[in-house]
Parts: sequence; C-alpha cells; structure tokens
Amino acid sequence: MQQSPKAPDPKEDPVSHVDLNQSPEEVLEYWTEERMAAAKPREIQLPEPGPGQDDQD
Repeated sequence: MQQSPKAPDPKEDPVSHVDLNQSPEEVLEYWTEERMAAAKPREIQLPEPGPGQDDQD
C-alpha cells in the first residue's frame, strides 16, 4: 500500500528530483500502456503566499 506523502517542509525546495540510472530507452520501455493507464499524477501542493505577495496576473 502506498503511503501518503508527508507535508512539505517550508524550508525545503518544493520541487523534487531523482538522479536517473536508466537510459531514456529503458524509461520508455518501462512506461507500457497499462502502466500509463494506471498512473496517477502526483498531488501538487503550492506554498501559501507570504505577506506582501499579491496576485499580479
């Protein structure tokens, strides 16, 4: 059973990464149609805006 991700530490970088030890071909071979169909996107938790940060879009 997959565990729920822990709440992000505000001091940590909110973007995660992994060092790949597989070739691009091996990665593409792993992602079969069945795996793609069963895949679920990772939940993205954006940081709360800090004081003085207004939406300027």
